[in-house]
Amino acid sequence: MTQALLNLDELALLRGWLHGLPMEALADFCGGAPPAPIIEECRTRLILKARRLQMAWGTGWLERGLPAEPLALALRRIDIVQAAEDIVPDTAQPLAYWLRDSWLDKLAPLNLVTVADWQQAYQAAVGKTWWDGIAGLGSVTAKAIETELAGHFLGLLVKAKPPVAVIAYQTAIVPLAHFLVPGAMDGSAGNNRSPHSPFIPASDDYQALQCWLARLAPDSHTHRSYRREAERLLLWTVLVKHKALSSLDMVDMGDYRLFLADPQPAHLWVGAPQKKGHGAWKPFTGPLSLRSRRLSETILNSLFTFLVNQHYLLHNPLQALPKLKNPNSNRPLDIHRSFTEEQWQLLSGFLDRSQALSDGTEQLKWLRTRLLVQLAYTTGLRLHELANVTLGDIETRQRQGQTQYWLTVLGKGQKLREVPLPLSLYSLMLDTYRQLTGTPLGRAAPDSPLIPPLRGPDSNCLTPLAIHKIVKEAFTLAADHLAAAHPETAEKLRQASTHWLRHTHGSLAVDRNIPLTMIRDNLGHSNIATTSYYVHADDDARHGAFAEGFGAD
Repeated sequence: MTQALLNLDELALLRGWLHGLPMEALADFCGGAPPAPIIEECRTRLILKARRLQMAWGTGWLERGLPAEPLALALRRIDIVQAAEDIVPDTAQPLAYWLRDSWLDKLAPLNLVTVADWQQAYQAAVGKTWWDGIAGLGSVTAKAIETELAGHFLGLLVKAKPPVAVIAYQTAIVPLAHFLVPGAMDGSAGNNRSPHSPFIPASDDYQALQCWLARLAPDSHTHRSYRREAERLLLWTVLVKHKALSSLDMVDMGDYRLFLADPQPAHLWVGAPQKKGHGAWKPFTGPLSLRSRRLSETILNSLFTFLVNQHYLLHNPLQALPKLKNPNSNRPLDIHRSFTEEQWQLLSGFLDRSQALSDGTEQLKWLRTRLLVQLAYTTGLRLHELANVTLGDIETRQRQGQTQYWLTVLGKGQKLREVPLPLSLYSLMLDTYRQLTGTPLGRAAPDSPLIPPLRGPDSNCLTPLAIHKIVKEAFTLAADHLAAAHPETAEKLRQASTHWLRHTHGSLAVDRNIPLTMIRDNLGHSNIATTSYYVHADDDARHGAFAEGFGAD
């Protein structure tokens, strides 16, 4: 038996509408829902089925306010379409059989005729959205088109799996995963190898590095930091020193210390941030600061200590070197890398205007950028923490008659903390996520990223590098816009990075008299002494006092 296109309530609603009943009366057939969208959906179903059955009635036969005879004819036609057997879906059929005219108009730039044509365009969109660049077609309508077609054509949205990428291993400046260590320098017979059998399953240096990294969570910030330092050291050891990592001695490590301060030749080692695997990827973005060099040596000391303890190496070549001294050890945070209240308002206003004045794909970009910047500013999250936020990390609580929103964050050292989400930020998250994905925030999968990609599946997380580039581009555009009227703010924006938003969060929180212990918990500081560097009221007062006391000299 053929399933009816409309149920009894929908039929009664549509007939009442055709007879001219007021919309208020028709609401009784909708369970309290607005009747207009339901009526439009019913009309669309009937018109499309009549089109599939090649009944040349057009669309005017289902209009409201028809005279008596055309109305009677319309009601008979509804019964005919309801009772008729529908065609079997086939991708060779015209799209016009299955999609409403308003959607077909939006698809016109693609010159699609059949369902198979649309499927080909959908499948061909690798690494981007199939509707990318189509004016007037946003994610909400595009997702509705996908849902409608998938409801008739089973498996239509299943994309062919891309071929497995073949890794080209090279003895060159490439990421660790692509690096080919020459046999003569693989460390199987390194000068510093322990005479004992190692406790780890490693016969060469590359395997030993992998054993050291395998102790860490693969997606953690710690793993990325440790892999970066191991990668740099191994590349330098093989390509510059032409020896095995397990043959390094104190003199070599002293040379490496100098290399980190100025990686030369720069055209081989230094470049703009790029995703690993990109042809222009480089291990460095510039010379390392003293603080970064100290961190590098701390991590490498951990590596060598691990290898000695596992009986892979005989001794730690870093141990004999004097530690790098930090002249600024009493001031570990540069809290001046932040925006003032006025500068933040200028940046926030620029993001709001850019989003409001754009449309199509450009508007989606600004929507995502605004959410990303607001999230970083309001919560003080680190870059890698922003990249890892998922919808399942958001929790709603009822406390003292009020609704609270919280975000669970996995921070430095794999420590969990909870960060409050103000209602204004949560509302922005709700609205932006729906506009970007076409899915309400509460209905998406818990493991979906809060900051979704504009191309590809919504389940793909943005990398920290991608977030860095998004924020830097926004800061640069804001600087260009503000340069004439606010040159000081523009200059700061050109220097700024994502981490400035974290410092701004801490600095302005102090200015707004939020207790230091709360700021510490929000930022995930292990010591309140670190948080106290945001207290700059004493510095401001001291500067003002001496400016007044000695300003006349």
